[in-house]
Amino acid sequence: MTSAAAPSKRVVDRTVHALLPSPSENGDVSSTPSSTDGISPALERLHNLHGTSLLHDASTILRLPPSAYATACVLFHRLYHRISLQKHCVWSSAMACAFLACKVEEEPRSVHAIIITFAHLYRRRRLRAGDDVAKYSYGAADCEAETAATLTNEEKENVLRSAKPMPMGGPAYAEWKDALFEMENVVLRALGFTVHWIPDGHPHKFILYFVRVLGIESKEVAQEAWNYCNDSCRLDLCVRYEPEVIACAAILMAASNHDAELPLVPRPWWEVFIGADRNHDLSTVCNSILAVGDELELDNRRAKYAFVPSLMKEPSFNDPDSYLWSVSD
Repeated sequence: MTSAAAPSKRVVDRTVHALLPSPSENGDVSSTPSSTDGISPALERLHNLHGTSLLHDASTILRLPPSAYATACVLFHRLYHRISLQKHCVWSSAMACAFLACKVEEEPRSVHAIIITFAHLYRRRRLRAGDDVAKYSYGAADCEAETAATLTNEEKENVLRSAKPMPMGGPAYAEWKDALFEMENVVLRALGFTVHWIPDGHPHKFILYFVRVLGIESKEVAQEAWNYCNDSCRLDLCVRYEPEVIACAAILMAASNHDAELPLVPRPWWEVFIGADRNHDLSTVCNSILAVGDELELDNRRAKYAFVPSLMKEPSFNDPDSYLWSVSD
């Protein structure tokens, strides 16, 4: 009788893990590959925020629907629960996740459109366009073009508008293209080529249903709850908590901001949707989303407006001193 062959190391894990273990469940806060490599939670959060802010800006420029942006963010967060920030930078990851999200959501965008969009964002981040350079400084963390401190925001926008188009056959375009295709393969392998189910798990899909059931007639409450769901995409809440929990947290904050009264007796309204004993989870999600919206917090601003160099052991394709860095001014 022939013995069974040993499992091949090349077999792709196609198991769908809708939720990953929460740090609170096992007492281990070092639960990601990046933290295992010695990257602090604060630094890991900064790079995650930087990557998802790129996805937000790229989705706006590419005119992608909110569902495509949310799918791209879920891909991004799930990727970094499989690989470390020391292995792949957030720029290539964000670019690949945006490209894959367009395919998953059937909102096709060309490779050229993706590359031109991220190249534009690269210039914006190096110039810190939209940021108050005189008021906010990131100290030794500043990593920007030489003209960023001397130009006004209007002058920066003029610089960006007058930038020469990147030739499709040139070496700079090839650098972006190689990074995109290489990272697309990494993302698909890391997630087991199983990404079809992701769009069905966005909290946005529950907002309007929950609002209708609760009898909330204010469109402002519904819109603000939707905005909070968008903010939640910037964090890895999507892999830690069910979408219903995130949706309830968004409605709770929006209703509180507009003094909308929701039933709390004989039991809190959210228990109808997510069950009992979830108050701690709800509070954690609310506090996390609110923290992302604090623009006075320097890491939040740096992630949104500046360029954050990678943590890779070998420099990334667009890090300082790279070829792209020298030709993108």
